[in-house]
Amino acid sequence: MYLVIGPTTILGAHTICTLLQKGLPIRAVKSDRSDMDRFRKIMGYYFSDCDNLFDEIDWVEADPFDRDSVADMLCEIDVVFNCSTPAFFGLKKDDNIINGIVTSTALLVDEARNAGVKYFCHVSNLQALGDEPEMKEITEKSERDPKGNYTEFSQASFLSEMEVWRAFEEGLPGSIINAGFIIGPGDWHKDSSAMFARVSRGLLLYTKGVTGFIGVNDLVRCMLSLSKQRFIKERFITVSQCMSFAELLFYIADNFGVKRPKFNVCKFMFAFLKVWYRIKYLFSRHNPRLNDDFISLITDFKLYSNSKSINTLVAGYQPIEQVVKEICKLYSTAK
Repeated sequence: MYLVIGPTTILGAHTICTLLQKGLPIRAVKSDRSDMDRFRKIMGYYFSDCDNLFDEIDWVEADPFDRDSVADMLCEIDVVFNCSTPAFFGLKKDDNIINGIVTSTALLVDEARNAGVKYFCHVSNLQALGDEPEMKEITEKSERDPKGNYTEFSQASFLSEMEVWRAFEEGLPGSIINAGFIIGPGDWHKDSSAMFARVSRGLLLYTKGVTGFIGVNDLVRCMLSLSKQRFIKERFITVSQCMSFAELLFYIADNFGVKRPKFNVCKFMFAFLKVWYRIKYLFSRHNPRLNDDFISLITDFKLYSNSKSINTLVAGYQPIEQVVKEICKLYSTAK
């Protein structure tokens, strides 16, 4: 049986739908905060009879900080897909959030080892990787600078990975995927799919930050390939291509037939925007996505190598331009 952790994330939902298409047994972990409406919406992109298929999933509720609860959800599980990548943090630094993420990851991998899980696939992100000089590709072997100035999101992801590596050394079979910025159809109001809705209504601003991108279906293919081949204690960078956020937004605008964003927002300009959001936060208490983690993502220039994943997991990736075209078509139909 396959266990999917983080089933209502864009990656978790698409992973479950792909497993359902293959007729594989699935258990999924939900909580009071799980967005089941988003999950059902994504299911609708795959199936017409969502209700019956939804009931085929073994849904369980688990407290990630309770050892007995975690042990119960792992009972009779062969393969774990951990899709619960840390989310971006708010404006205020909160060490409790980082500690909570690391603690829950440590408990999860320990209990997975105790339960005799046959394979553990931990899906992390590019921010957890090491560094290279600008214009040089970051690889699976790039080392992280112990004195580097990393964002909280990067630190949380890296420290979570350290717990996973520890469990691998202690006998848990598995590997780590460092996924690029995931693009795929969602509910159009959250995660990366919200970009498509925003651009379709007209977007004025863009950034020139460069990172690695991947279509969600390609990422699921990599995960399934990894669980089938079962490489042990390996890391794989999964990106289709590296490009700027400007290029991505331009692709989306062109497919919708709307004007491209025309004002470039430089990194130093975000300092002024952050002041506004801090003032807004005082009144609304709502943490916006515009924080150091998000600003770093959309403004930094980083290149990533996908050679290892192409040589081992998949023969190639779908070009991001084609991924965008398919998502725009689906969005136009779904509106």
